[in-house]
Amino acid sequence: MGKVILWIVVVFVVLLVLRLLNVSQAKRRRDAAAAGRSAPRQEVMVRCARCGIFLPRAEAQSGPEGLTCGDPKCRQQR
Repeated sequence: MGKVILWIVVVFVVLLVLRLLNVSQAKRRRDAAAAGRSAPRQEVMVRCARCGIFLPRAEAQSGPEGLTCGDPKCRQQR
C-alpha cells in the first residue's frame, strides 16, 4: 500500500512541475510579444461628403465640399 501512495505523490509532483514550467513559458512568450509590438493604432473614420461611405482619416481628401473619398465614380455622381 505504501508503494501506491508513493507513486501517486510522485505523479502529482511531476504534474505540478510541468504545470509550473508551462505557466512560466507562457508568461515569457506573452512578455516577449508585448515588448515586440505595441497596441494596434486606432484610426479615426470620417464620412465622404459626396457618397457617404466611411474611410480612414488618413485616406480622405480635403475638397470644397469637405472630406471626400477621392474615388472617380464618387466624383461623377454629382
